[in-house]
Amino acid sequence: MNNLWVNVEDLGSYANSEHSYDAVQTASYLLWAMSGRKYSGTTTVTERYVSAFDPYLRIGASSLNYSPTLVNGQVENVRVNAFGRFNDTDFAGDGTSSSSRLRLRGQKVVKIHTVRDSAGTIIDPTKYYLVDHSMLLATPGANWTPSNVEVTYTYGTPPPTAGKAAARLLAIELIKLYEGDDTCQLPQRVTSIARQGVTYTVLDNQEFIDELKTGLYAVDMWLKTTNPDKARSRSKVFSPDVSKARRITPKPYLYTQSASDLKVLPQGGANLIYLSEVSGDFLLNDSAWAVSLRVSDYTNSKNAYITNGATLNRVNHTITLSATYQDILNIIGPREPGSIDIYCTRPSLGNPAVDEVIDLLTANVSIQLGTRTDPIYTF
Repeated sequence: MNNLWVNVEDLGSYANSEHSYDAVQTASYLLWAMSGRKYSGTTTVTERYVSAFDPYLRIGASSLNYSPTLVNGQVENVRVNAFGRFNDTDFAGDGTSSSSRLRLRGQKVVKIHTVRDSAGTIIDPTKYYLVDHSMLLATPGANWTPSNVEVTYTYGTPPPTAGKAAARLLAIELIKLYEGDDTCQLPQRVTSIARQGVTYTVLDNQEFIDELKTGLYAVDMWLKTTNPDKARSRSKVFSPDVSKARRITPKPYLYTQSASDLKVLPQGGANLIYLSEVSGDFLLNDSAWAVSLRVSDYTNSKNAYITNGATLNRVNHTITLSATYQDILNIIGPREPGSIDIYCTRPSLGNPAVDEVIDLLTANVSIQLGTRTDPIYTF
């Protein structure tokens, strides 16, 4: 654990002490260990990753240049192109094979800031994604491969707000201890007691240390809450009988969730929109108006109209949205949500050759493998 829970600047008037950095380091380490090693703190690093496998080395292409490189603890000859960089054609950017995956060293990965290729060019974030807070995968069809890249990312587990406050308090008391300040609230081993005119010294056995406590009320209250069983490390469960699947956390919805969102199951999806709820009553007064459904992916780089995706019912004052699972999957992909737009069009009154277009509604669209259970709220 080498990440700070609090910074020197968070110590207020004690930030200028010569012991401030040592104090925040010590406080962060102590609370990390006492809380069961659950909160490592976060840090941002920039690392270089070089391919550990090059198929061209196995086919004996003598016209290529090679450079001895340390790969996984062993020295191997790795091919170098004319510009002195490692060639990146040895990975398949299909997003599914093991050759298109890059496991980052720091765990767990919180955010990827930038990825640069061998020429130093920043790779478009839509061409890769993060899996299980540990693995960088190339998007299928992307024109880059993670064989020789530079990744800047943040990893670790940030402590909660109460943990940061406890670390700040403990760091301040440590500074007082280092400086010999009499106002230090950390308990001392030696205690002087005066009774009936007699002064004597006793040694406190400090049993609170065995209880994984510091002797500071606010700090120990947080430790008791976050680690009531005095665990020495966070628990883990391993099973050789269960294969480890990849977990993908999708991005949040583009817009605030509403009843207009379209959620498509494998058997298809449909939604009923009432005209009065979307200010669409004007569609009732003119039969020339037609409605259509347009679907876009998360970055709006891919979109298409769904044939018969929107049906206007003037009798019931509604618009029915419907789409097949495959139609939505082809547009937004299997991971991220997208957006839908209901467009109303009619020939312009001034020039019938030109359509008048109104964007009636914008909402979210997503694909799901099963019907989700709606939560029940009690008041």
